[in-house]
Amino acid sequence: MGTGSAGERGLNEIDEDEVIGAGREGVILDGAADGAKRSVQAALLRRCCHELRDQIDPQGLRLANAVVVGCLDLTGLAVPFPLRFEGCEFDAAPVVEGAELFELSLTGCPRLPGLLGNGLRLRRDLDLSRSVVAGSHRTSASTSRRSAIWLCEAELGGRLLGVGVAVDGQGDRSIQADRIHVGGAVRLIHQFTARGEVRFIGARIDGSVDLTGAQIESSPDGLALDLGDATIKGSMFLIEDPAGRRAHIRGRIDMGSARISGRFLVRNATVEARAGAPEGRHYAMPSVTGTALGAARLTVGAEVMFAGCDVTGRIDMSMGDMSSVSIGENCVLRAPGGTAMDLTNSEIRSLFRLDENAVVEGTLKLAGAVIHHGTLALHGTLSQPEHLSVVGGSAMTVDGDVYLNGLRTSGGQVNFRGATLGSLMAGGAQLDNPGGSSIRLSAAVVKGPVRLANGFTSTGTVALNRTTIEGRLQLTGGSFTGPAAASRDKPRHAIVAISATVRGGMDLGWTTASPSVNFTDTTTTSLADDPANWPERFTIAGLTYDRFELPQDGQARRIWDQAARCTWLSRQTEFDSGPYEQAARVFRQHGYAGEAEQILIARSRHARRVGRPSVAWPQRIINAAYATIGYGYRPSRVLWLLAALLLLVATSLQPSASQATLRATNGSGDVYTTTGLLTTSAGPAATAPDHTATPRDPMHAEMARCAVSARRCTR
Repeated sequence: MGTGSAGERGLNEIDEDEVIGAGREGVILDGAADGAKRSVQAALLRRCCHELRDQIDPQGLRLANAVVVGCLDLTGLAVPFPLRFEGCEFDAAPVVEGAELFELSLTGCPRLPGLLGNGLRLRRDLDLSRSVVAGSHRTSASTSRRSAIWLCEAELGGRLLGVGVAVDGQGDRSIQADRIHVGGAVRLIHQFTARGEVRFIGARIDGSVDLTGAQIESSPDGLALDLGDATIKGSMFLIEDPAGRRAHIRGRIDMGSARISGRFLVRNATVEARAGAPEGRHYAMPSVTGTALGAARLTVGAEVMFAGCDVTGRIDMSMGDMSSVSIGENCVLRAPGGTAMDLTNSEIRSLFRLDENAVVEGTLKLAGAVIHHGTLALHGTLSQPEHLSVVGGSAMTVDGDVYLNGLRTSGGQVNFRGATLGSLMAGGAQLDNPGGSSIRLSAAVVKGPVRLANGFTSTGTVALNRTTIEGRLQLTGGSFTGPAAASRDKPRHAIVAISATVRGGMDLGWTTASPSVNFTDTTTTSLADDPANWPERFTIAGLTYDRFELPQDGQARRIWDQAARCTWLSRQTEFDSGPYEQAARVFRQHGYAGEAEQILIARSRHARRVGRPSVAWPQRIINAAYATIGYGYRPSRVLWLLAALLLLVATSLQPSASQATLRATNGSGDVYTTTGLLTTSAGPAATAPDHTATPRDPMHAEMARCAVSARRCTR
């Protein structure tokens, strides 16, 4: 490395005259000679910066391809000119703590044991580009940790440049720059490599933080990059370099309470959280363990975008304040069985978007989040949630629309329980959660329409209990399949809308809905449906509406078809007279009084069918008679019954043929009728009886009188 015995070093050493001469002329002093690097004493360089500084040209002291022997200690010095070391090697880490320098450049140095710069004041740039830094040093800035580079409380008037730098913290931190103030940008780019944590806690950076193509591997505690409570007045980039080399962070990124005035862009990058808690650090919080990006209370003035990235572990941006958040194309967030992204109680001023080609394994937590004057658009693939929800948006607020078009979920529900939404559109979404709810809007308030239509597919329950929808509930073209039933007697509903309020009407032109639906106590203005297209069983007790309509894009048919409505009402899971009365009321209000009576008659028939079989037979006869007059809705039928009764009575009073002729006999065997003697004991009477003749005996006279008076006499 250009070092050898003391004699060899003396022969190859750069003397004071060379250094002063180059400094006076402002030229580069190249220490390369015969393929080797000559050495220069660190003490000589210090004299040039202190005692001889007036002899140095404003272009500065510039040294190339030399070996700096000893420790270059500039502690507390004020150096008014640039210090530039190109391709130099250092026996010890330079010390510039508390120094006031114009510019410090340590570029292309193949052996740099570190840099101790706590409290450094630098008017321009600190450039470490292309250098190889390896070391582990302890300073008063930390009582427990070591670092290769120390820049705590330093002030840089220009930039911090680390293009292609390789920093090895030798088992500890690589850079510790707590509360540093950088007037320009921090650029750790283009194959920047750090083995150990890069730490900028409380830093104030007036430019951007650029980690293009950076490779950072965490310290044993799991932290790779710490920007906690940092203020970045520009943007932050974690992206691929021009050669396509992806940025790769192995460990946790901590940005808690950080403030970024511009954008936060993670593109074509890989971030991998450590699998478990650090060894020997059992006090680690569960929320930290397995976290890839911990950015609670993060503030970003512009957008937060993840595009083409692969993140393994939790992204925590809870209680944050951002302009927008996007999970872009080909982005994969992996936290199976856990939380993939946490935006709990965050405020987003315009948009949260999940691209259709993005994949999320884990839960998106949006509970209590507020999206001001913007939209929530979820179009990708969600699976393997924590607990029950792939989207946990309970009590969140979205001033604009919620788009779930093309969303694909598996194994969990989309939960908007108690949320306030502008509207909800889910055309073509495929929500698969056969063990529970597919989407939950219970107790939510939707200020516009809810459209689960146009290819929407739900496997699981669509829960709308106590939901208030100011617009229209449109289910046209949707397919709804309830979760597997625990028993046949207790099927689980495909749609449950108990006590829901839909002020814009309900369009129930679904493709399929099975095995049942439940609209108990739902209130709406119009019911657009096909009665024949309802499931085999359903519950609509307490369902109220003002009119019937045809479903959108439905086939033309009679709207006021009481026969179809009666058949529909007869398929209730349990008989309830209320739905019959509701339908009849609507028919009557729209001028169909006769049809309304038919519905009420059908109600009574249904009630008879479900009546108790133990009813006594007299009551059955009364019920049958009541049915013949239309259960009171056909009173004119009573007149026909009365006419039939009168005819029956008249028929019963008419004498029969056997009673048409009255006969009487006497002791002699003579037979008399009302017209006289019919026959004698000797034979038929030859002539008509003479009523004026004197009877032959008293008995004969009495018999004659009986015949005349048409009374039958017997002995």
